[in-house]
Order: sequence, then C-alpha cells, then structure tokens
Amino acid sequence: MMGNLTLLLGVLMTMHGWVDEFKGVQLSERWRWFAPVGGSYELRDGWFVVSVPEREKGFDHWSGTFDAPMLLTDLPDGDWAAETKVQVPNYEPDSDFHVGMAIAVSERYLWLWGIFYSATVWKMQRPELFLERTRESSLLRVPLPSSVVNLRVEKRGWWLHFFWRTEEQSEWQEAGKSLVWFTPKQVGLIVKTFGKGRPLSARFGYFKLEQLESNSSSLEAKVSVNPRRKVNEINPMIYGQFIEHLGRCIYGGIWAEMLRNRKMHGAVQENGVVEHWQPFGRSARWYADNVEFFVGGQSQVIEGTGSSEHGIAQNGLDLLPKGYVGRVIVKGEGVKEITVSLQKDGKVLASQTLKGVTGKWKKLQFRLTVKEALNGAQFVISFSGKGKLWVGAASLMPADNVDGMRKDVLDAIKDIKPPIVRWPGGNFVSGYDWRDGIGDPDLRPPRWDRAWGAWEWNDFGTDEFIKFCKYIGAEPYICTNCGEGYEHEAAEWMRYCKEKGYKVRYWGIGNEMYGRWQLGHLDANKYALKAILFAKEMRKVMPNARLIAVGVDGGGWGNWNAIVTKVAGAHFDLLAPHYYQGYNPNDDPRQIYTVIAGSPVHIERMLRETFAIVERNKPKGKQITLAFDEWNVWEPTQTVENGLESFYELRDGIFAAGVFHAMHRCGDFVELACLAQTVNVLGAMRTSQTKVVKSPIYWAFWIYVRNTGKWRVDCNVDGPIGTTPVGGETPVVDASATLSEDGKTLFVSLINLHPESDVSVHLELGNFKAVRKVQMWRLWSVHFTDTNTFDEPEKLKPIEQTISADDLANLVLPRHSVTVLRIER
Repeated sequence: MMGNLTLLLGVLMTMHGWVDEFKGVQLSERWRWFAPVGGSYELRDGWFVVSVPEREKGFDHWSGTFDAPMLLTDLPDGDWAAETKVQVPNYEPDSDFHVGMAIAVSERYLWLWGIFYSATVWKMQRPELFLERTRESSLLRVPLPSSVVNLRVEKRGWWLHFFWRTEEQSEWQEAGKSLVWFTPKQVGLIVKTFGKGRPLSARFGYFKLEQLESNSSSLEAKVSVNPRRKVNEINPMIYGQFIEHLGRCIYGGIWAEMLRNRKMHGAVQENGVVEHWQPFGRSARWYADNVEFFVGGQSQVIEGTGSSEHGIAQNGLDLLPKGYVGRVIVKGEGVKEITVSLQKDGKVLASQTLKGVTGKWKKLQFRLTVKEALNGAQFVISFSGKGKLWVGAASLMPADNVDGMRKDVLDAIKDIKPPIVRWPGGNFVSGYDWRDGIGDPDLRPPRWDRAWGAWEWNDFGTDEFIKFCKYIGAEPYICTNCGEGYEHEAAEWMRYCKEKGYKVRYWGIGNEMYGRWQLGHLDANKYALKAILFAKEMRKVMPNARLIAVGVDGGGWGNWNAIVTKVAGAHFDLLAPHYYQGYNPNDDPRQIYTVIAGSPVHIERMLRETFAIVERNKPKGKQITLAFDEWNVWEPTQTVENGLESFYELRDGIFAAGVFHAMHRCGDFVELACLAQTVNVLGAMRTSQTKVVKSPIYWAFWIYVRNTGKWRVDCNVDGPIGTTPVGGETPVVDASATLSEDGKTLFVSLINLHPESDVSVHLELGNFKAVRKVQMWRLWSVHFTDTNTFDEPEKLKPIEQTISADDLANLVLPRHSVTVLRIER
C-alpha cells in the first residue's frame, strides 16, 4: 500500500511540478548546461554556484552575443510557475552583471529576471531587481533590499508575471508583467557579465517548477471608431515610391535593355573583347579601339582573318516566345553586311542579316522572333570572311517594351498606383550630371558612378523618367545634385523640364548631405548655406516649386534639423528625414520579428520629434512639412555586392502597414513619403529577365493605396500592449480609420502584430450605419517568414472576401496579419 502511494505521489509530482534543492554531487538529467565560451558550476552545500572568469566585455546575452552561461530545463505546455533563490555574495566595485532566472524562447532570445548591477555602463550605486528581454532593457526595476532574493515567474495565458520576496515565509510581491509574443520553451538560471567583464560568482539556492491550471483566455481588443470626428487630412502622396540608379533598380529592372555594356565600354579582357562580351568564332583578332569609337571613348573591333563566321557574343540571356527588337551601330572595312542572331548551344533560334555596312558609323535595326522559352541563350553579332568591323553600340529589348521600359514591370508598378516617384537618387545623385542623360541615348556617355562603384549608361534620363511617371500615373519628384553639383545646374535642370512641358512640382535639394558616404558631404551649417543658393536660383525658374531640404531622423547628426531649419527654413517647403530598420542576423528569427514588426511605433515617434524640431526652429509664419522620402527594412543580407537584393517576408509587409498607420496619424505634417526602393534594390518587387515577383511589402501598398480615405477619423484601441526592442510599448492591435471625401465609405485597417495568437476584436463604428455586406482584404500566411520567390511567385498575396456587417462586432484577426475593411453606407 505504501509503495503504491509513493508511486502515485511521484506521478502527481511529474504532472504538477518538481523541486531541485541542488543537493548531491551532480545535476539531474532534466537540466542542460549551456556555456559556449566558458564559465563553470559546482553543487556546494545546497547551492548551485556558477562562476565566470574575467573576460573582455564579459559573458553577455544581448543582440548578436549569446555566450552567458545558462542552466536550462524544458517547460510544460500551458501555464506554469517557476521559483529560485539568488545571491551574489561578492563582486568587484566596478562590475557589470545580471544574474537570475532565464525564461527562454530559445538560447538566443529570453527574459532575464534577477539581480542587476552596472557600475561602469549604467553608473549604478547599488544592485536592484531588473527585468530585461534580449535587446530590451529596463522592462521592470525594483529596489533590492537584501543581498539574497527569492524570484518567481508565472505564465498565465499570454502574460508572464514577475514576483520577488526576501524571506521565504513572506508574501510574494508582484513587480509587473510582460506580454508573451512567443511562447517560452525553457526556463532556468543565467549569469551574465558585460562592461569590463569582471569575474563573478553567483549562487542559486533551489529551483521549483510547477504546472498551473491553464488559463485559455485568448487576446481581445476593442476598436472604437467615431466617423464624425475628422482628425486630420491624409495626403495620398504618402504612398510614393523611390527609384535610384543603383544595382538592378533601373538597369536590369525597369529598363528593358537585355545587354550589359551595350556601349562597348569598360575593361578589355585578355582575349581583346570588352567586358561582358565574348569572342565568337576563331578566325579573327579582337581588340578595343580608343581612336575610332562611336561613344564613350572605345569601340570593339573584330578583324576577320579567315573565311568562317566570327564576331562577338553575349551569354546568359533568358528568353520568352515573343519578339525582340534591337539595333547595332557599326562601321566596316571590307564588310558589307552582318548577321545578328539569338542562339543556344550552337543552335540558331532566330537571325537576321543586316545590309548596308559602310566605312561610316551606321545604325542598323532588327527584329528577332523566338518560338520557345529558354534560359542561357546567346546574342551574336557576326560577319563572315576577311575584313574589319567596328561595333560602337548595340541594344536588345523585348518588342513589347514601352519607350525602352519593361512592360511587365511598368504594369506591376502601375497596379500599386504610386502617386509620386522620387528619382534619380539617393547617393547616386551627388555625382550625377543630368545633362549626360538627355539627347540621343546611343550618344549619351557612360560615366563611372563613384557613389556605388558601377557604370552609369545614361540610357534612362530625365525624358525617360517623365515617360515612366506618365505611364504609371505618378507625379515626378526630382532630387538635384547638391553634393558635387552647383545651383546653376539645378536651375538649368528645372528650366529644361519647364521648357519641355514636364510638370515637376517637387524638387529635392540634395540627398543625405550629413553622411560622410555622400559625395560632397557637408555639415549642417554649410549645407544650409548651399541650400539657400540652390533655392534662390531654382525659384527664379519656378517660384511655386515645392523645394525639399535634406533632413535626418529626429535630433541627431549634430542637431542637423534644427540648424538647417533655422538657417535655411525660409527657403524650402519640406524637410526630408530617412529611416531604414535593420537587425542583427545572428539574433533569433522570432526576436527579429519583434524588431521589424514593432519598429513603426518608433518611426511615428521619430516623425513627431522631427516635425517638432522644425516647428521650434522655422521662421515665423512659415509652413514646413515632412517628406519621408526614404524608408524601408534594410536586411543585413542586402549588400552592395549582391545588389542590395533579397526576398522580403510577411513580417516586412506587416512593417509597411504599420508605417502607413504611423503616417496616417502624422497626416497633418507628413506631406509625402517614398518607399526605398521599388524594384530589386531593397525592392518591393524583384525581377528576373522574364519574371516579376511581388513582395509582401508590394501587397501592403496594393491594399492600402486602394483603401485609404481623405480624412483620418477618430479611432481608439483598447487592447493588450507589449514591448518590442525598437518600438518600446507596442499595442498588439494597431488600427487606423479613414473616411472618403463624400463621407459614404469608411476604411478600417487592423494589424494583429502578435505572431502566435489570434485576436478577437469588437469593432464599433459609432453612427456609421453599414450596409449588409463589407469588403475585406487580408494579408496573411502560415509563417511570418513566408515570402514570394521566382519558384513560388504567388505564395503570399491578399485574400479578398465579403463578410456580413454583423461580423464586425466580433472580428477575429489571425496571428501576424493585416486586415483592411471597406465599409459602405
């Protein structure tokens, strides 16, 4: 009977919890010791003692660094409570440490609740109780009355509650709670040092883990909309785009040209052929000619020495069953005709003989039709027999190009209805001479772009940009060269556009002049003085132009915004801060989600701070708004070497929606905004030679640009609030409501930031009497890391459906989702 009772008690203890008093000579098998770079432990007199030696910068657990020693055990499903006793008996006066309980989502992402002291970093006089989550500091702070403290953590539903007491017989004191974005999987003990990395020993008296009765309550929120209260007007310009001569944004993206180095420029290879081209045939000699050339100081010569076919070729072309058009600019000696062809592994797919080659440069046009789709084809320019052929330039484009631009790319951009597009840079503009980009495209000189270390072919210039804007229905915004350029050049550019009839209202005076990476970098005062010169000359041409000065995010960069506004504020109309959200790629993907998805909260604060600085420093009676003309997520994998390209994920689409909400709420002073960038480079979409892939950021634009009214109306959320590393206090549900100009359509957009939990929303619309059916668009996928690729281009896209107006009273928002409602009355 006694044996059965003992067995039953053991089963109950396994089900409901256990206690480890650290008595004995070795740890229980339930524990796992984690010390990747050092640290040791021992069991001593009922204490678990962890020691770390002195080490430069310590044994830390923060963004990108996860080498603090930990003792971890698995957590049960559902709700639970964990306890321990902690003491740091001795430490150096100049120590920096955090010792206590680790509640771990993973070894790289956890809460740390315990004794905190920082002499050198935080300049503390005495230890205190402190809660942090990886990369989130000072979530809770409690004075520490004793050197020994008992700690307790309870998980109840989607919250962790943190307790402490100094005597084991006294009542637990609750210090506060923290929202659970991701369910913890392990719990245990941790010793963390940082700063000077002084040696440290910490003692843990016992550890207790028990299962609690589950609290299955889901997250809920109430969203109250008052359509009668108009808060501010929303400028549709906030859904703008930005394109720059960088990577494959223009060339290889928007521009339809398929040939690289089409103007025979750049380095000459050992075989005598210019870069990106290869010899074709054998009975010839190849070399570059820097005396006889069509453009740019160089041409390619093929000197035939035998009777066979020879020329130059370019590989790596992907083709569709369609027509391709092009031109070659050539001259010859002893050559009367040439052949242009598309080939694959020696097989001719299409060819055309071009007659009329003479001793003078001549432009010969052609059309080739391909009957099947294939990859890795070759474009060939060739002739047979002896003679010399100079190739000055060549071009190959799909026949359906629109004024030299890819129709599929243009149509995709047009479908997100960008109201404004900024061009040509970006860093690029600080070394750009706009005059290089006008006139006959074949005669425009190639230039070395020192900003990005690449050739600029000048095929896409001012005229092409204006055609681009007309096709997609966008207003043009031109940024001038205030780096190495001068005010008279900007005024001439403006005059050129005016004489051409191009209606360009928005003109930027330089780009990021505060940065040392910028060609012609200036400090705030010098930039402000130069901006005045630009503005005065430009207003002589267009007095009513909207001039945009370089700004920064908030009060940084040597108080840049205050100085520029105070000195030059009388001369410009908008100030342009930029913001890119990055992250540490070594962090847990779940923590990265909280960084990205929560950062729009910080962006809204930044925009308000920036505008407040402008308001304090602007001339009396002057109106200055913000042009948030570069913003995006900048992933660590996006480097200049790979063209700043990657496939954005669902979390990034949620980020974009959050930025839209931030700009809605800042609508009375954010006049325009531009995503950086539209194609390939940090791209809302990515292209191959034959495909276009639309990212979750693209689809966020697609939804919101169609479903935003003229007026932001009062919209309040009563729901759970957590914290995120960049945003700080971050609502789980972010909502924005806008009203059409005629007051007949209400748009309500709802973001559920929680990555694991659906949220039940009770939506109240005030006096707005909705018709029975409501249109709903939803951006969601199973995982927040889901994305679209060339292999799966439509894995993630908005889902449209019609719901009953009655369903609005209890609307379920799926985890990590964006929901937009179009409600008519």
